[in-house]
Amino acid sequence: MIRFIHAADLHLDSPFKGLKKMHPSLFDAIHQSTFASFKKIVTTAIEKKTDFVLLCGDIYDGENQSVKAQSFFREQMKRLQAAHIPVYLLHGNHDFMGRDSLRIQMPDNVSIFKTEVETQLLTTASQERVAISGFSYPSRWVKERMINHYPSRKRAVDYHIGMLHGFFEGSASKEDVYAPFSMADLLERSYDYWALGHIHKREVLNQQPIVAYSGNTQGRNPNESGDKGVYLVELEKGSEPTMTFIETAPIVWKEQQLSLKGLSSLQSVYAEIEGCLERASEAKKTVLLSIRFDDYDCLSKDVLERIKEGDLLEGFNQQQSDKGIYLYHLSLNPLKEQFLFRYDEAMQASFEKSGHAFREKDYLQTILQDLFKHPSMRGRFSELEQDEELAETIIQSARNLLFEDIAFEEGDETS
Repeated sequence: MIRFIHAADLHLDSPFKGLKKMHPSLFDAIHQSTFASFKKIVTTAIEKKTDFVLLCGDIYDGENQSVKAQSFFREQMKRLQAAHIPVYLLHGNHDFMGRDSLRIQMPDNVSIFKTEVETQLLTTASQERVAISGFSYPSRWVKERMINHYPSRKRAVDYHIGMLHGFFEGSASKEDVYAPFSMADLLERSYDYWALGHIHKREVLNQQPIVAYSGNTQGRNPNESGDKGVYLVELEKGSEPTMTFIETAPIVWKEQQLSLKGLSSLQSVYAEIEGCLERASEAKKTVLLSIRFDDYDCLSKDVLERIKEGDLLEGFNQQQSDKGIYLYHLSLNPLKEQFLFRYDEAMQASFEKSGHAFREKDYLQTILQDLFKHPSMRGRFSELEQDEELAETIIQSARNLLFEDIAFEEGDETS
């Protein structure tokens, strides 16, 4: 029987863009969270007496791997070395190979895959023979089907494991398509386990053999919500494989929907938020909470302005939570009945037609093209130009803003 850790997408020293308005102590905790998560992974590997550790790409957050991140990683590798635990590591699209002169050398227990597919051989303390196949990215843009270079299962070993940082064809993930592969590609090689990286949401794609994304080890933005961590895997000949998910992230992102039905005052909304914060807290974790309001049609225009302008959120952000929960975003969901021109069918139809036009991909991109041509956007956020979720958010936000302004103006006139 062999026991190992399958981890991926550590993104050590991630900058966590867009969070610097938080309280300095909280921002520092968030920035350190990728390090804390990996330290827990190493501790788990030692405590569970694993035979080896697999790290499936994007160890660091960028091509220019900071000395801080490399030094920390090296110290953790030395902890594993002291426990006689080997590590098999490949680099992905974020931390691709290159700039060797800027790399800190790792201890001897760390095997780093080269840029061509290769197979490493290992004999465990219990004399189990293991083959591990994988490759590291030579550059960020690996579009080739690298799976075609993976060998078939070695007959002279007890277990053969594949490591691959890539995109599963047919996946609904919004991650970029790097080193694509199909399930047929993987099964054809008759390996005992496929350890995948690149997709930040953990998912088991196949049971026999197990094909799995472990997900990233610490959520870095609101789209990476939920528990994050690694898989502890046990393989034994003649028995069903076992996988245990182990949470490692010290910080969790959450989103809650909160109904304000019948509420009209600032005090009543404030009290509802306090209750929501109480319910969302978790022991031994820091929770970053986003609240989206529903059924707020009874709120006065003044209270709505306090929400939209960020005044209400700022009031909560001034507080230091003793329960480890922080509110980072407040927003209004579109009201369910959005008939802006209920007495003018032609105008309402024209409004709906305009909304459908904006959902045409080419049309919206044409409108936004000047924005994405700006050097700041082109250099740092170019991938957002193709982000369908962002496009839908823009449209919904514009629609909601129009509804609020027109509907509440009409309400003021008739009151």
